[in-house]
Amino acid sequence: MTVTLRQRKKGDKISLYLDYYGDGKRDYEYLQLYIIPEPEKGKLTKEQKEENRKTMILAEAIRSKRLLQIKNEEYGFRDTDKAKGSFIAYFERLTEKRKAARVIGAIGIVY
Repeated sequence: MTVTLRQRKKGDKISLYLDYYGDGKRDYEYLQLYIIPEPEKGKLTKEQKEENRKTMILAEAIRSKRLLQIKNEEYGFRDTDKAKGSFIAYFERLTEKRKAARVIGAIGIVY
């Protein structure tokens, strides 16, 4: 799976988002981070350039973290964030998932 940082013009700013692609499927995660585009006339101020640079560094750090989470899951490394979750909630989701699979199997639907 790949995780790419992309930009999309949204009004007078550029929105940053992550593009996930793997196994023929695509998904997006909008980061709620924005950069200021270069104006048609003139240039950005030093403060605007610095703000854009900091925003891009933050967005790249988020992209790297998401990619690391995906790779750790692929190779079976333990995710400490998941370990902090509720076991009961996890077990209930797992039970519902298995019940649904059993019902689908019983009526003959094959994936």
